[in-house]
Amino acid sequence: MKTYLKDASGDRRSPINGEICGLFFFANVNRSGEPFPYSPFGDTRVLMQADEVLSLTPNMFFADFHCMQNKQDIHHVTVVLTKSGSSADQFCNRCLPRLDVNSNPFLYKEDGCVWVSSAVFVDVFVTEDLNVQSMIEREIAEMEYNVPTRGLGTTSQGGKMGEKTNGCGQCDIFSGRVLAVNSDDYEVY
Repeated sequence: MKTYLKDASGDRRSPINGEICGLFFFANVNRSGEPFPYSPFGDTRVLMQADEVLSLTPNMFFADFHCMQNKQDIHHVTVVLTKSGSSADQFCNRCLPRLDVNSNPFLYKEDGCVWVSSAVFVDVFVTEDLNVQSMIEREIAEMEYNVPTRGLGTTSQGGKMGEKTNGCGQCDIFSGRVLAVNSDDYEVY
């Protein structure tokens, strides 16, 4: 899987939009620890061991908190995983709050297991290409086909269907604030 440039999905103000490349994965599981029986992203899914991804991209950063168009009861957090010293890692170190992989409220390692929040949906943005075929051969990943879809059942590269809901009382910290505009080469707020 090859990384692609992060689009404008989520909050339009997220520092990673248009700045770093990566691959999105959904980290949440159901109450029994299994993947949800449906997918909002399409009918093909790759399952991989979280430890493998965390060993390749051990640095963790907070990038976004948002809800989706008119679904204000469902919130998403975007966690970025980077490889030490990579250009994405350097960008995230400058622009994003760092998360401790062993202690944060979203995705963390404890007692040899990887845990994920059940209070929000955790979207993980992995900033390295992944050799899924090699992972399948090593039996640390598998593909699932004909997964039932829910909602749109597709991703929205370009961000149109994944834009943040405006006016949410929980995640719209910019509510009522004017966006910057450029007038005669000066930014006006």
